Amino acid sequence: MRRSSVVACLMLAAMISFGALSMAQVEFGVGPIVGVNFGSGSISGSTEGECTFFMLGAQGEIGFAKMFYVVVQPTYIEKGFKFEQGESTTVILDEIELPVLFKVKFLDGMFCPYAFAGPNISFILSATQRFTPLSIPDPITQIYSTDFAIDFGGGADLSVTSKVGITADVRYSLGLANTVQWLSDNLGRPPGTPSTITKVSGFQVLVGAMFNIM
Repeated sequence: MRRSSVVACLMLAAMISFGALSMAQVEFGVGPIVGVNFGSGSISGSTEGECTFFMLGAQGEIGFAKMFYVVVQPTYIEKGFKFEQGESTTVILDEIELPVLFKVKFLDGMFCPYAFAGPNISFILSATQRFTPLSIPDPITQIYSTDFAIDFGGGADLSVTSKVGITADVRYSLGLANTVQWLSDNLGRPPGTPSTITKVSGFQVLVGAMFNIM
């Protein structure tokens, strides 16, 4: 009985020590982010012109062993592009996106560069098109409800204090889903034209703050 009790106590002590060590290596932080989206797109594989939009949201990350992190960034974003079809037209999509990024930090200190990649699902709120030179907004009523992309890029964390940091990164968001259900008249094509695949992507620059809770 004594031997089994000693073994049980040793196992319990090892489990408690391992749990305490694991908790000591777990980090969690939250903060705001703001950025610029240099939007681009394609219509049935044909690359269209770029437009500049803005982004605003929040970020939360959980880290393990001061190297591996999972980052969630709910963000309001404008996406879109320009194309020429008799006249210059700008397509603008308002979306709420939810990228889930897997991040790796390469240093442990005041300055930490990192790389990341992950899926990004977005919920399309509305879409409009503006015709130059009048620039009158015209709602696009035939849109899909969700968008999907793959995000990848890199950046760095700069520690201001032990609990507050500044993040800055650049990324490319590669659109993979069809976003607009064009009517034939919209693109000047006759009735019966096969449906057009419209994807939106963007090169993005973001800065933010990170408040380390634990």
